[in-house]
Amino acid sequence: MGMNPNFSRPKAIAIAAGVVLLIAAAIAGLFIWSPLAGWIGVGVIVVVLAILAIVYLPPVFRWMRFQKTFKKFEGQLQQLPTLMMAGRTQQALLLFEEAMKEAPENAYTYYLRARFNERAGKLPEALAAANKALSLAGSDPFLPVILQQVGGQAGQPATVAEFRRQTEEMRGALEPRVNMVRQQKERAKKDRKKKSR
Repeated sequence: MGMNPNFSRPKAIAIAAGVVLLIAAAIAGLFIWSPLAGWIGVGVIVVVLAILAIVYLPPVFRWMRFQKTFKKFEGQLQQLPTLMMAGRTQQALLLFEEAMKEAPENAYTYYLRARFNERAGKLPEALAAANKALSLAGSDPFLPVILQQVGGQAGQPATVAEFRRQTEEMRGALEPRVNMVRQQKERAKKDRKKKSR
C-alpha cells in the first residue's frame, strides 16, 4: 500500500463522499427491488469494510505512531551530531536508543540505527540494523513517503532504489570490519587459553 503525500485533502474528501453516495444509492436500490437483496448488500459492504479495516488500519496506525515519535524526538535527534563531534558517544547512543524505542519497525528506523551505530563504533549492531533495513525495504509501505520527506537532506536517500543502494554499500563496508573484529576476538581468546595452560 503506497500513500501519496501530494494527494490533496479536499480531493480525498470528495472521492470518499462520492463513493459513500454511490454505495448508499446502490443499497437503497436493492431495498426497493427486494428487502432481502438490500440486507445482503448491507452484509457484503460490512464484510468488505471489515476486511479493509483489518488490512489497512494497522499500517496507518504504525505510520501515525512513527510520525508522532519523530516529531516528539526531533529536537533530541538534532542534538546527536553535536554530541558525537564532542566525543560524547555514549550519551548520544543512549539518547538515540531512547528516541528509537517508541518508533515502529520500519526500514528507515533501522537505516538510522545502522548509520548511528556505525558512527558510534558499534559495528556488529550497525551491521545487524543494516541487514534488517534491507529486509524490510521491500515490504515497508511507508518507506517511499518517508524518503520523500527526508530526501534532499545531507546524504539522505530520496528513493527506495537509493535507499537500497546506500544501505547495501554500508553493509558491504561493515561486513569486513565486523569479520576483522571477530577474528581479533577469536585470536585474543586463543592467546588467553594458551597463557592459562
